[in-house]
Amino acid sequence: MTLKNLFVLLLSFLTFYACDDQKPEEDCPTITYTDSTIEILTLGDSRVEGARPEFESYRYELWKLFVENNWNIDLIGSQEDDGAYAKFQDLCFDNDHEGTGGATTSDILATLDQVTFEKIPEIVLLGIGGNDATTTTSTPAEITDRIEMIIEKLRQLNSEVIIFVEQIAPGRSDFMTAELTEDFLEFNSLVATMATNQNTMTSPVIAIDMSEDWSDSYMADLVHYNEAGAKVVAERYYQAIKAYLMP
Repeated sequence: MTLKNLFVLLLSFLTFYACDDQKPEEDCPTITYTDSTIEILTLGDSRVEGARPEFESYRYELWKLFVENNWNIDLIGSQEDDGAYAKFQDLCFDNDHEGTGGATTSDILATLDQVTFEKIPEIVLLGIGGNDATTTTSTPAEITDRIEMIIEKLRQLNSEVIIFVEQIAPGRSDFMTAELTEDFLEFNSLVATMATNQNTMTSPVIAIDMSEDWSDSYMADLVHYNEAGAKVVAERYYQAIKAYLMP
């Protein structure tokens, strides 16, 4: 049975849970994972990691959407951030992730060689490339080539992994020079083409355009999300995952 069919059959049987890594004094309900739980790895740079209260990751807002809509998911990864997150529906935030501030595509490739995940990701949300464009001399084509290498490594972890890859949102308008804007546009166009070329029946690769209708009002600083921006990114991820699993 495919992941998609299994999800549709078991969606209504969610056992409410909170993250298993919370301290007992936080009074979090005991978590229960089952064979129907979908393991989701959030992978990328500081926009994935977050750094409360300075700026937001989309992970918390996406997790709330999953809880609100009774999805049986487990956010996985070897890291946790230090942010304080309010409970939602009496549940504690599942704070596992694989986001690293300042990470480039080369760093993510190294991470996948070094980290042993306790659980195998069934879905990966990949947000990477911005640091390559702003802090290295890599061309958009070179960045995209390394994303293809990341996809290959993820498929070594799970040959049927579903990968959602971001066409990344730009930085704040006063940060985006004409040259950088041109590189971002080219990169996002290449990501869309790459996703189409890498997409297979057994391991789909789906591009999500985070740059469309992007606003400075979504930014906490030059390059990171505030709460409004995090909600926009989370909603786009949620709708894309829902469209794939429940067409």
